[in-house]
Amino acid sequence: MERKFRLLPGVVQVSLGHGEVPADVVPVLTDAAELARAHRQNLIVVSGLGDPATAHSVCAALEEMHALGAPPPFKIAFVAFAFPQYSAYHFAERYAQRFGIEARVMVSVRDATAWLGPRERKARPPESAEQLRR
Repeated sequence: MERKFRLLPGVVQVSLGHGEVPADVVPVLTDAAELARAHRQNLIVVSGLGDPATAHSVCAALEEMHALGAPPPFKIAFVAFAFPQYSAYHFAERYAQRFGIEARVMVSVRDATAWLGPRERKARPPESAEQLRR
């Protein structure tokens, strides 16, 4: 299966394409989730030509992501340009909720990036008034 990973500001983008069987999707999405987790970023999955994703394979990938311990808040934006993939990822939207993962299927990378926004980081504790005076 062809896959491309890109580190973008605030997100990891993986492009899927030219797979043989639906099970090909599982290790690719798991690897993408590991990369996103390591960089504390959200994930954009772009469905390309020949993406063999099915509802079952995407749900299996979500289960694997959960097993990795994807830290909340974790969001996944699925970008699908063809109906079979859109249908599979649309089903995965609700399934992801079981694991505390927020997912949404979109039809453009721009909309997906806008929806994801910057990943929330832990805020630094406020400085005391005494530290501010120094």
